[in-house]
Amino acid sequence: MNALDDNRPIGVFDSGVGGLTVVRALMERLPLESIVYFGDTARVPYGVKSVATIELFTGQIVDFLLRQEVKMLIVACNTMAAVALKIVTARAGDIPVLDVIEAGARAAVNVSRGGRIGVIGTPTTINSNAYARRIHALDPAARVHSQACPLFVPLVEEGWLDHPVTRLTAQEYLRPVLAEDVGSLVLGCTHYPLLKPLLRDVLRDAVKLIDSAETTAELAATRLRDAGLAASGRDPAAYHYFVTDVPLRFQTIGERFLGRSLGEVTRVDW
Repeated sequence: MNALDDNRPIGVFDSGVGGLTVVRALMERLPLESIVYFGDTARVPYGVKSVATIELFTGQIVDFLLRQEVKMLIVACNTMAAVALKIVTARAGDIPVLDVIEAGARAAVNVSRGGRIGVIGTPTTINSNAYARRIHALDPAARVHSQACPLFVPLVEEGWLDHPVTRLTAQEYLRPVLAEDVGSLVLGCTHYPLLKPLLRDVLRDAVKLIDSAETTAELAATRLRDAGLAASGRDPAAYHYFVTDVPLRFQTIGERFLGRSLGEVTRVDW
């Protein structure tokens, strides 16, 4: 296949709906690219499951996406990226694999090289220490200060994006991170980009926000170009959504995350 003429889709997957923020960023950054999204909505959340179970589920999803003939795999779930990335890369073979942790870590180091970097995420992601390890691998001089924010996901899914309760919660969570005088703050969960306006207000522009969805889309653009895998635009971009359960709630929340209509959602039975 000629360079800049690969119209196969990008495969993006998550344990649920949060990865749609990555899809949204990809749509905006790479409008010619087709996307296949997989959300394991029947088995979410992954954070309370064992490593062996997460690896098993991740392998099943990767195998499904490979059958869709994707040209790139993007791990949009921080939990999967933290504990099961080796499963993805082993099964992907020659297909490029990106993940939100790598993209977020790279962007944070670029902004705050040698400085203090804050990371917020779910308890599972923070306890895995995955962001700190990636950041230190890229910049051993960096100082990383992590904070678990367990209430942010339910608040986002409730639609309380600019609610007094959410604002008070953000102020409480961010207080210890701000006390460390960080120069950048990595949004280490795919739900968190929806809170950016509120977080910017709480932080008063004193800290640079690192949106792992946007940084993942930027990294994808670079990798596709460098590998000669970019779409030509000869065919219109197509978007397909696969989930393991399709409650009305997914449709409602998904459209909020995506910022547009989801269209048809297909339920997968293993």
